[in-house]
Amino acid sequence: MTRILIVEDDPDVLDVFQAVLEAHHYKVFPLMTGRPIFKIIEEFKPDLILMDIRLDGMDGRAIFKEIRSRSSTAHIPVLLTSGGFKEDYILRENLNNADYLEKPFDMQVLLKKTKNLLEGSYIF
Repeated sequence: MTRILIVEDDPDVLDVFQAVLEAHHYKVFPLMTGRPIFKIIEEFKPDLILMDIRLDGMDGRAIFKEIRSRSSTAHIPVLLTSGGFKEDYILRENLNNADYLEKPFDMQVLLKKTKNLLEGSYIF
C-alpha cells in the first residue's frame, strides 16, 4: 500500500486530506508539526510527503530543503500546500521532485497531483 505522510497544522484540513487519501486506498500518517518529521520518515517510510508551507512556528520550505539535502530523503516526492502563496511564487523556488497545491483545493486536483508525483510526473 502506498504510504503518504501528511504534515499539516490545521486539524480540520489534516482530517480532510487524510479522509480523501484513505478513501483512495493510501496509507496515511497524519502529523501536526514538522518537528519530528525525520524520525517519522525513518519509521513510516513514506512514498510521498504532503506538507503545508506555513506550519505552526516552522517554515515548510526550510523543511523541504532539508529533506532534499539528505541522501536518505532526497528522493521522496513532496506536495507542498498553502493558502498564502500563489503557484507562480512557488515556481520561482526551483523545487525538485515536488508540486504545489493551493488552498482551498479541489479534491480531484489533490488526487491527480498525488498520482502524478507517485508516478514520477511532477511540475517543479
